[in-house]
Amino acid sequence: MDDREKKHMPKILMLSDITGLGPDYHVGDEAMAEVAIERLGKLVGKNNLILGCADPDRVPETYGIRAFPFYHIPDQQMRRLLWKRPLSYFKAKAMALYQVLRADKIIICGGGNMTSVWPHVLESRLRLLKLAAMLGKEFYLVSQTIGPYNDAHRKHIDRILPKAKWIGVRDRNFSNTQVSAPVHFALDDACYLEKQHNDDTRAISAKHRPFACVSMRKFGPMDDDEVLRIAAAIERAVSARDCSTVFIPHHAPRGSGGDIKLAHHIRPLWRQKPFVLVDPIPLASSLKALTADSQFVISMRYHQLIFALSLGIPAVGIYVDEYTEAKLRGSFEALGLEPLVTSTAEVEQTLETLVNIALESRDQFERAANRIQEEARRDNERPYLMLANRASSTEL
Repeated sequence: MDDREKKHMPKILMLSDITGLGPDYHVGDEAMAEVAIERLGKLVGKNNLILGCADPDRVPETYGIRAFPFYHIPDQQMRRLLWKRPLSYFKAKAMALYQVLRADKIIICGGGNMTSVWPHVLESRLRLLKLAAMLGKEFYLVSQTIGPYNDAHRKHIDRILPKAKWIGVRDRNFSNTQVSAPVHFALDDACYLEKQHNDDTRAISAKHRPFACVSMRKFGPMDDDEVLRIAAAIERAVSARDCSTVFIPHHAPRGSGGDIKLAHHIRPLWRQKPFVLVDPIPLASSLKALTADSQFVISMRYHQLIFALSLGIPAVGIYVDEYTEAKLRGSFEALGLEPLVTSTAEVEQTLETLVNIALESRDQFERAANRIQEEARRDNERPYLMLANRASSTEL
């Protein structure tokens, strides 16, 4: 497609929680957005894309598309803003209206953010989707985990989401119970992220083989003692396989918080084998390349499991609550694999056994990864073809 053809393509407004290697870079969100940007860029041209996110400064440099600020402000705060800072309120409203009016279609890129777990993200997105529906704009959701919702949010969801042209979900057994509108299952977009080492990840891989990739997160109810308890169980499981540990952080606010702070906290537990922290966090494609070189993966992070499973690397997940259990189980079930997951409460008793099962099932992991490159890829690409006017929902 030449530039002249691309000028007549639809203009697409994207929403995603990305920063393009800014200080709040989040691997999972960036991985899905990177896939969406590359696909839509090929279909309609990157000049026809614009992305709304809270920190847009680095997006043009990293991904080659325009970006504008879209802040996650909950409804109650927006109402207070009207009285306390009316100029800011009307500026935010005007920006949303301007961008929706300029767009032909809207897409919310994948993530687990359409849930009451993150009310500020959910409510800000629902406001924009309500505006899009009022203006007759098609909107699409791709690669989502939908819900869970509190009662108030569920009422809004059931009024707005049925107006979507496409609701793409990445789990078979949870999201479809959370919304009255029909949903379409497809594998997480990050399954199709191309892996590409940078100099740092290539050096880590060459120096520390054999290694296991580990990702942890300190979820809300967890305290430092629980973090250490889970990390100790992981250390035992990795050391028992005579592997080094490569700790892959997925989110480190301000560059040193979050997962990186956690990694420094647990590092002293590793006395027998090396503990290697990937710092700073590189592009998701580089972390996927590092994962491809590992022996196995242990992760509390959903997208670290997605990287592993889409590559055929044996993996085990550790969940904290109903929401994270649904996501981690769904990552296995989506590929037709038995969910090798355990809870934080049971990790000490079950983790080593699950790692052994995963390693003994390597052939199953590899076969599952090979299967997703054919028919499953076509299912995953369908909403993008619709966005580019290359197909309709009835044809698909």
